Amino acid sequence: MVMLLSLLRTATSLTQIHQIHAQILIHGLPLQTHLIPKLIDLHSIDYARFVLDQTPSPTDFSWNSLIRAYTVHGSPQNSLFLYLKMLRSSTKPSNFTFPFVLKACSALGSVLEDMYCKCFRLDSARNFWDDMEFRDEVSWNSIISGYVQWGQVEKARDLFEEMPMRRNVVCWTAMINGYGKEGDFVEILSLFRQMLVSADEVQPNAATMVCLLSACSTLCNYEVGRFLSVFIDVNKIPLNTILVTALIDMYSKCGDVEKAWRIFDGVSCKNLPSWNAIITGCVQGGLLEEAIDLYRHMKAQSVKPNEITLVNVLSACAGLGALELGREVHLYLGRNGLDLNVILATALVDMYAKCGKIDDACLIFVKTSEKDVALWNAMILGLAYHGDGRDSLAVFSQMVRAGVQPNDVTFIGVLSACNHSGLVEEGRVQFSSMADKHGLSPKLEHYACMVDLLGRAGHLKEAYELVQNMLIPPDSIIWGALLSACRIHRNLELADKISETIMASQDPNIGFCILLSNIYASSGRWKDVARVRRQVKEKRIKKPSGCSWVEVDGVVHRFVVEDTTHLKSGEIYGTYEILVNHLKAEGLIPLFLAFGLMDEHLRRDIICQRYEALVSRPKAICQILILFWQVLMIWFEVFDTSPEPGTVKRELWRIKCSTPYREHFFIFIIDFGSQTPCHCSNQKSSLEGLKALGVFCKQLAGSIGCDSRVQ
Repeated sequence: MVMLLSLLRTATSLTQIHQIHAQILIHGLPLQTHLIPKLIDLHSIDYARFVLDQTPSPTDFSWNSLIRAYTVHGSPQNSLFLYLKMLRSSTKPSNFTFPFVLKACSALGSVLEDMYCKCFRLDSARNFWDDMEFRDEVSWNSIISGYVQWGQVEKARDLFEEMPMRRNVVCWTAMINGYGKEGDFVEILSLFRQMLVSADEVQPNAATMVCLLSACSTLCNYEVGRFLSVFIDVNKIPLNTILVTALIDMYSKCGDVEKAWRIFDGVSCKNLPSWNAIITGCVQGGLLEEAIDLYRHMKAQSVKPNEITLVNVLSACAGLGALELGREVHLYLGRNGLDLNVILATALVDMYAKCGKIDDACLIFVKTSEKDVALWNAMILGLAYHGDGRDSLAVFSQMVRAGVQPNDVTFIGVLSACNHSGLVEEGRVQFSSMADKHGLSPKLEHYACMVDLLGRAGHLKEAYELVQNMLIPPDSIIWGALLSACRIHRNLELADKISETIMASQDPNIGFCILLSNIYASSGRWKDVARVRRQVKEKRIKKPSGCSWVEVDGVVHRFVVEDTTHLKSGEIYGTYEILVNHLKAEGLIPLFLAFGLMDEHLRRDIICQRYEALVSRPKAICQILILFWQVLMIWFEVFDTSPEPGTVKRELWRIKCSTPYREHFFIFIIDFGSQTPCHCSNQKSSLEGLKALGVFCKQLAGSIGCDSRVQ
């Protein structure tokens, strides 16, 4: 027997273990339990379980070893089932059994909900813990961590306070993590302070700091997050990959992307979570181009993206209108066998809708079998964005029939659909149903949609009464929507009331000041125009720089007002001047621009709200199309008719540019938005001017060797 034990200790392969096991069985020696830890060391868990089942009276050490092995090797369910079998055996659990079982429960997560009902409940675990003759530090930490894992933080806190021994860093971290899951930031900071000054003399470790930084990220508490970052440096807490990722995530979500970027650049071995943290931070911070550049660099480094990466990249594509890259991500999903789950489907629907491909968005929506509220919302908002109000409302009806509870975002989409399509009565019904049927209180965004809908339809009195009766103070967007309706319907009396509110605010919006000046100028009230101009100067109100993007051959080009850094800026501004001069010749400059309310750059930016530069390959062409903020539409030229009152249309302006090297197709989405002809005060002149603009754009395309057409 001594010789077999010696051979067992020196065995290094399963073949040797099999031979030793055979000798044990032949000679009837009681050595089976010695085989189990050796088999576990060789990762032969199933064989170890077979030996345990064949052993008449296994020791508690054998049971504990196998229970722990199942958890470590990713089979926590088997750990629990083995524990239940142990309870039915003659061997009683020891002090070491419970921590292993608890770790298995933690690893199972939500799977436990069904299992608790059948065989293992938390109160049973507590009873077992209460019956333990001796509770060491590990046992206390395990039961506290278990309560935290199961969301019973207060019970965990009671045990935490009752601990008769020194509380170590594991225990403190478990409690901080528990309150972090509850979102109780005050208690998190209180525990952290107690930890630093307690008699336990415990120093936080990397895991503690990760829990604290995660709480700061969730609540976007930059000041505390920055303090924790300094604390890590001062106390020389070792920076592992998880802690570095938590720092990047905290700075990104708190808006300090520059600091997050510096930390990211300092990481020598960047893993997927760190890439995801910085990409997510860029997307949330509005640095969409940078997010896409990071994604491409990440792939070049042979780091394989996961669901989090792709969702953020699709969000960036949606914001930039980068359809080509969005399609590339979609194809990547199929090529790499990634399941199109509801999260990815939502991101794809949002991307395709915002890139003008509503049919593709609908196709993905229909193909997704399990739809959550976010996916329904994306489809409703996408259809609303495209002016398909009736279809958007139909999808909302399907959502309600499917038993999905709508939320605040849902009704933003529904009311936007009514607004964009001029569905006044439907808008009233849906707005009332928020509180009456669905128990939702309208927020500023919902009020803004309703005010805009009523105002554009000419119901200014009703819109103003709605604002007056709001349960929350109206913001500048709501006043701006009402002011815009006053301009459309020439209601100077109401405009005067609103102007007092807007100009009395601490930071008036420059757009509203311009709009107010338009209203006064169109009515010949030049003194009021001068007064608004004076107030703009006195309050030093500035217009933030506008920005636009265009994707060409998978590359996103970014253009900012007054920017001259683009390689083809000379050609861009040259063509820009040609178009502006032509517009002046056609008499399309609003009258108020003659009165020096703003500088030349601002004038041009108002005339031409955004411009897109098309950059070709060598010997190709550079074209610019100007999209008016007051464009009623190229619809007139396409169909030679006006849309029905209250409808909204979106059309594609497609230009085919032939070069010696290839043919280029550029597509521009002309959003006719809310400026439908039924709301225009000068429909005839707008129609003639837009026809002239369409003819000129064709002439310009022809003059530089392009075949242009409207589709």
